[in-house]
Amino acid sequence: MDLLGLVNRGWAMRYLREARAELKLALEEPRLSMVFSIEAARKAQASIYHCLGDAKALESLVFDIIAEEKTPSDKIMELLIRVEKTIQAISNAEDPREAYELASGVVELASRILSKVLGECGG
Repeated sequence: MDLLGLVNRGWAMRYLREARAELKLALEEPRLSMVFSIEAARKAQASIYHCLGDAKALESLVFDIIAEEKTPSDKIMELLIRVEKTIQAISNAEDPREAYELASGVVELASRILSKVLGECGG
């Protein structure tokens, strides 16, 4: 594996660990649950981006497709757009429990993607 691959792998695993920690804090700190849920989902998303390659390019591509209301070109892009829209739903949620459940789903998805692509769950 080349150096860039190792770097992205390391970041993917780190972001997943941090997402899991933020999710745990969302349960432990009810007053800040919304903030921790959003952070957990964002870090899980970053984990997915790093797992798939160039995180900045993927993020930019997702935002362009959403802004221009284009149809995703493949199933992976469709999945990345769904993740972004889920994060937007978390940001707009009024119920902390709903935000937590949505964030939990994004973290679980990231875990499954890392498991399939990298062969591990990142700790």
